[in-house]
This record gives sequence, C-alpha cells and structure tokens, in this order.
Amino acid sequence: MRAAGVTALAGTVVLGACTHDQLLGVQTPDIIDVAVENSPAGAQTFRVSAIGNFSRFIGGDLGGSSPLGLNLTGGMLGDEIFSARAGTEPMDNRNINPNSFPIDTWTQVGNTYTRIVRAINLLTKYPPASGGNDQLAELHAQEGYVFAIVAEDYCSGVPFWDGVEAVNVKTVTLTTAQMYTRAIAQFDSALALATAGSSNQYFALIGKARTLVDMNDYAGAAAITGPVPTSYVYTAQFSKLTTGMVNAIYDWMLSTRNFGASDKEGGNGLDYVSGRDARILVDPKTGRGQDGTPTPTLNQYPGTDAGVPVATGIEARLIEAEAQLKAGNPAWLTTLNALRAAPQSYGSVKTTSLTPLVDPGTPSAEVDMLFRERAFWMYMTAHRLGDMRRLIRQYGRTQDKVFPTGSYFKGGTYGADVTLVPSQTETNNPNWSACIDRNA
Repeated sequence: MRAAGVTALAGTVVLGACTHDQLLGVQTPDIIDVAVENSPAGAQTFRVSAIGNFSRFIGGDLGGSSPLGLNLTGGMLGDEIFSARAGTEPMDNRNINPNSFPIDTWTQVGNTYTRIVRAINLLTKYPPASGGNDQLAELHAQEGYVFAIVAEDYCSGVPFWDGVEAVNVKTVTLTTAQMYTRAIAQFDSALALATAGSSNQYFALIGKARTLVDMNDYAGAAAITGPVPTSYVYTAQFSKLTTGMVNAIYDWMLSTRNFGASDKEGGNGLDYVSGRDARILVDPKTGRGQDGTPTPTLNQYPGTDAGVPVATGIEARLIEAEAQLKAGNPAWLTTLNALRAAPQSYGSVKTTSLTPLVDPGTPSAEVDMLFRERAFWMYMTAHRLGDMRRLIRQYGRTQDKVFPTGSYFKGGTYGADVTLVPSQTETNNPNWSACIDRNA
C-alpha cells in the first residue's frame, strides 16, 4: 500500500468543477505523495479515487491484469451471460477453478474496500469546508454495498482488511452473516450523515433494504424504501479517456465478444434473448465469439463510458412488491404492473410501457414471475447471482431448479458451484486459507 514516499491509488486528483472524463482521468492515476495525503486536498483525492474503485468493483476495468467487475463475473456464474472465450468455461459451467480467469474479480474487492476505508478515515480527519457529511455518506454507503454484494456473490468466510495498518496489512475472515451485519452498519452511518432527500440518502436506503431482503427481513426492507422516487438512479461511472476506467462489459462483450448474452441457459436460465424484452438490449442476430461460439450482441452498455445502474427507484419498488408477495398481499402484482405501465429510464434502457402481467395463480409461479421481473429490470447490474442464491436459501428451491444444469454446451456437464471464491493468490494470505462454506 505504501512505498518510497508514495501511496498507491487508482483514481483521480482532479477536484472542483470538472467534466465526467476529467473526474475519472488523471496523468498519474496510481500515486500520490504522502506529504499531500494528510491534508484536505489529499482527503479529496482519496475520496474521488475510492469512488472510481467502486465503479470498477461493479463494472470492471482494463488496467493492469484487467480484473472484471461483479456484474460480469456474477452474471457468468449465474444465467445472464456465457463464455465465448476459451479458458473461461470453469466460471460459466459452475466448476470454478481459483486459478482461472476471470476469478481475479477478487482483486477489485480488496482494492475497493481498502481505498474506501482509507478515504473515510482521511475525510473524517480532514473535512472540506462544506459538504463533508454528504461526501462521507456516499463513501459509507459504498462500503455497505461492497459488503452486501460480496455476501451475495461469494462464499462464506472471506478475508477483509482489518483496517489497522496500511503497510503490514492483516485481514479478518467474515462469514456471510457478518458481512450483512457490517453492510447494515455502514448504511446506517450513511443515513445518519446524508441530507434528507439527497441522492446519497436514497442510495443508502436502497442498499439497506437490499441487505434486509438478503437477511430475510422483507417487511423491514419495504418499510424504508418509500421516500425513494421511482425515477432515482445511482450510476457507477466510466470514462472514454482512461484505460483503467473503461466499462469492461462494453469491451469484453461488445467490442471483443469474449462473452455473450445467455438465453435459457442450462434449461433453468431465463429467456434474456428470445424474450425480446425492452429491458434487455440484445441483438439476437449472432456474431462469433473469440472461440467461434455464436454470440448475440449485447448492447446494454454501448460504449466505453456507459454507466452501470447500481441502485434505482425501480429496485425500491421491486423490494416492496416482494414484501407484499411474502405477506400474501395481492398488491404485489399492482406494484409490478405500475412499473411496467410507466416510462422508465436508467442506464441505456428506456421503456415506454410493457404489457401488464397476469397472476399465474400458484405460489411457485408467482415467485417465478417476481424474480423474472427483478432479473429483467436489473439485468447485468450485479444483482442476479444474489437473487438466484436467495431462491435456494429463502424460498426452498434446490440448485438444480435455479442454476443452469445438465449438459454444458461446450462439452461435459454443469458443476455444483453457486458462489464465487477468492482467487488462488489469496492463499498466500497467512490469515486465510479457504472458504468456510461454499453454499451458504
């Protein structure tokens, strides 16, 4: 983390009024002089760097070893996208190899968490003349999302920096339950700091509600989402100018076709392509992937600077609908249809109106309908893998009824992995050896 009078960063030192690309681009993106670090300007530099790292945590980048983000890695272990590049099959066919790309998404987890914590510490010590509470609120909420999404996607028992020393780094191992508890604490810290009615308040409310749903507290989740406008969107931002801040989905799926949009993958996967839904921007006309696999063109993120929706008012309404369904309240269908009836805009997706849903009539089919709506509204935004695991954990489904299964299209069969795991390099950590539970 620290060497020869410099501190490692991945972000920007541009402050004040700036354009989108100026915010994410800098001449020396990886270093800041230690003399500058401990100052209000240094705190702002760390803050903006942490925000950039959070975007990379969600959507990946092309810098260094090109670690991908959780929307792509989670999407491939789930049912959203498939491998069209030789060597990435272990993630796609649920036989994870901790040595095999793209398992290095784990790098994004460690980098992002460490830099957010350091930014919070510096900003607390060196606050700006104004707006410091809202800046801290955003960082605390981002830390909450890191804990929540890692808990959703990874095995139970993963290492996080203990936050004590930035040079001789030590880690603590957290279970899934402990990560959710820490997520809630961070969202509460954000809510205590955020201005009422601000973007940061809504960002934290959605994150806390998302975590409460993961913890099986549907009523508690729905009780806090009311203030969030349906039109609200918090976006992870990317840049046209800075290699390390390019939206990796665009580069790996549209520009170079290493991965493709799945359709009914492994029998249980959803009809993302053949459904021809306005929320899934896929051209069903196939090109060819890197390995020759027919690959539908994904246009969900059409440029290097395409933003990724992380939290939306639509998600708030979906959380409310799920709570209503769990409570036996027939309003769940009304809530879903209200979303479908109104024009919606988030990221590259713009809908006018969708055909109203009709109650399928059985509890199991109603759950299927709700989760399909969640999958289509939040396609490729680092939500689906967590939802698939919730179907097993909280709705009593078996993994062979949720995840792709049976014969794998490139040969062999799907395995039994339902969680991501840290990359092989993490075994060099003397404070961690392996996951505690790869099914929890």
